[in-house]
Amino acid sequence: MTPVDDPLRATLERRTQGRYAVERELGRGGMGTVYLARDLSLDRHVAIKVLPTELAIQAALRERFVREAKLAASLSHPNIVQVYAVEEHDDLLAFVMQYVDGENLAERVARAGPFDATTLARFLQDTAWALGYAHARGIVHRDVKPDNILVERGTGRAMIMDFGIARQQQASNLTEVGHSIGTPRYMSPEQAAAEPVDGRSDLYSLGCVGYFAATGRPPFDAESAHKLLMQHLTVAAPRVREHRSELPAGLDDAIARALAKDPAERFATGEAMADAIGALQLRAAEVAPILRLFHQQTAHSLQALLTLSLVFFVFYRFSGMGGSFDGLIAAVLFLTVGTTVVLQAIDRVRYVVRAGFANADVNAAFATIAEEIRIGREQLLEDPVERTRAARRRRIAMGFGFIGGMSIPPIIRFAVSGDPGKKAITPPGAVALLAVTAMVGIAIALWTMRPVRVTLAQKVAHRIWAGRFGRWVFARAERRYAAALARARSAA
Repeated sequence: MTPVDDPLRATLERRTQGRYAVERELGRGGMGTVYLARDLSLDRHVAIKVLPTELAIQAALRERFVREAKLAASLSHPNIVQVYAVEEHDDLLAFVMQYVDGENLAERVARAGPFDATTLARFLQDTAWALGYAHARGIVHRDVKPDNILVERGTGRAMIMDFGIARQQQASNLTEVGHSIGTPRYMSPEQAAAEPVDGRSDLYSLGCVGYFAATGRPPFDAESAHKLLMQHLTVAAPRVREHRSELPAGLDDAIARALAKDPAERFATGEAMADAIGALQLRAAEVAPILRLFHQQTAHSLQALLTLSLVFFVFYRFSGMGGSFDGLIAAVLFLTVGTTVVLQAIDRVRYVVRAGFANADVNAAFATIAEEIRIGREQLLEDPVERTRAARRRRIAMGFGFIGGMSIPPIIRFAVSGDPGKKAITPPGAVALLAVTAMVGIAIALWTMRPVRVTLAQKVAHRIWAGRFGRWVFARAERRYAAALARARSAA
């Protein structure tokens, strides 16, 4: 929708001119429209939520919207979308908040399907921690649902947004007595009955959200809101493992406890729920940044060494210079570069040891990263568009690789002429060789572009550090570092 067709955006641009540059609409909801904009003073992207003009003129709704901004602005937590500022004018009411590059839970499940156990455990812990933080400050969200939880792209971090109907537990209630507020599919029994609520109501809603993340459907569904509310009040929630039998029983139990009808039977706090899920040890182990860097650099160095070895083999196999002086020079260069790569890897081992990590830590980190890649690949390939693209890339890579690989030997055979000691390639042969070499390069590039996979270099690196050579290198580095420390202490 262009600014001409969107009066609300036109108003926002007019009132914030010189401070924010509005780029596009991010989404619409019952309490406003969200736009992506750039904060011109800080040069960063922000999200701006604007209350429709026809609602902003209503005093109660305007008060509720301003309260949302103030409540959210008072919260500072890595799993809560941060509010930066409020824009309040005669015909505009908006607040500026942190822009999260990602998608909400409903979009994530629609695109890639329900979560696996590891991802679900992390998601529930992130959101439980965020709610526990807010509850400890007297704030109840009251509308925890998939649309209000963002999953950050790249990190997978869950972030709660839109405290649009949150309120301080002691604040005056803007809703009338006997009128429930929230989203029926994710509403707690006490909300459905329009009774007083506390943080345990949000945990019930989180249980509903967790059920949706695990199965792709809410625990209750009906053709009318009234029937939905009655189910929340009277019908026992189904178990997650009825639809996902492969999920751990402990995770099923945690969601079931959050869905208890009686608030006293639920987790007392968000932290308690997060701790119960953490005790299941389903989340992938955290990998220290230095170990991730060591993994990355080692794999890159090994990839360079493998590529260099392949180039050197092809050169010696087809150039006819294996026993010549030029061939000897090429061999010396290869050995020099290879030795440099190996020495750099050993120096990185010393750095890792100085940081307090041992060979076992490196191997555990490599295994964890490989599992992260495997899970990420499974999730990505659940997307039908990505599956189609990956299959097309593989077909093209195989075709180019076969044609190029089969063409190189005959081209070299027929295009290279001259005496054994003075061989030369004809210009047409050089062009043909360049073309087929480019085809092989494209094939390799397309094949390695397959989404998030453990590469050959990563596998070989893991084997090296887990093997006898890797243990010896680390043991030697540890002995040298211990000796250096002893000398430093004696000198002091």
